[in-house]
Amino acid sequence: MRECEVCRRRSGNDRCCQILQVKSARISFSPARGRTREEMASKGGTRAAGTDGNDFQYRQRVDSKYQKAAVARKKVKNALSALLVYHPVMAAWAVLPSVLTGADLDEYNVPFSSLAFVGFCLALTTMSMVGSNKTIQPENLESMCAAVRAAGALNLIAGFLMRLQVDDKNLLMRRFTNLVAREIPGVKDSPALAPAASLVEALLMCVGLLLALAVYKHGKALASYTKTR
Repeated sequence: MRECEVCRRRSGNDRCCQILQVKSARISFSPARGRTREEMASKGGTRAAGTDGNDFQYRQRVDSKYQKAAVARKKVKNALSALLVYHPVMAAWAVLPSVLTGADLDEYNVPFSSLAFVGFCLALTTMSMVGSNKTIQPENLESMCAAVRAAGALNLIAGFLMRLQVDDKNLLMRRFTNLVAREIPGVKDSPALAPAASLVEALLMCVGLLLALAVYKHGKALASYTKTR
């Protein structure tokens, strides 16, 4: 270590040399410390012993039940949205042909229009439960989904019973064919008109049941995931 002018003049005082020694040590250590920071900041720097860097997967992961609950909630909302469109269509099928052709609304129209109204209210109530940000009550959700399923099943059963017990002229599909034949004279004598109307009616009833079953299935799954939170 080099001596300063003060040390050469005052041979018994080594304070200045100690200060220079400390400063020299700091200067010599600083580049090494800078290299260490650079190595730590780079991707190719040193890595902790005992790991290859791929053990991050256990950290900050969303529990699978929350992911499944989100998927179930989305499916329930999609099925309920379809039901909210389906029930007005079913009510129009049950009422509009009779009204537009001048026929009276009777016991053949009321059951289907009533079931469509009840199903719409149930679907709307269930949608408000699923779509809100409030905590879902699993028991209430299961009850509402079961009621939606029951309404879909009753709609299908009523349709088949009507086919078996009601006269052909009072069937909903027959009133629909009368409306089409009156509005479109060219298809009045078409042999495919009655089978097409019958197929549309059967599809409407089956679609209603399938959507109601989808609501029940995914709603029950959502309720089970909510219970385990």
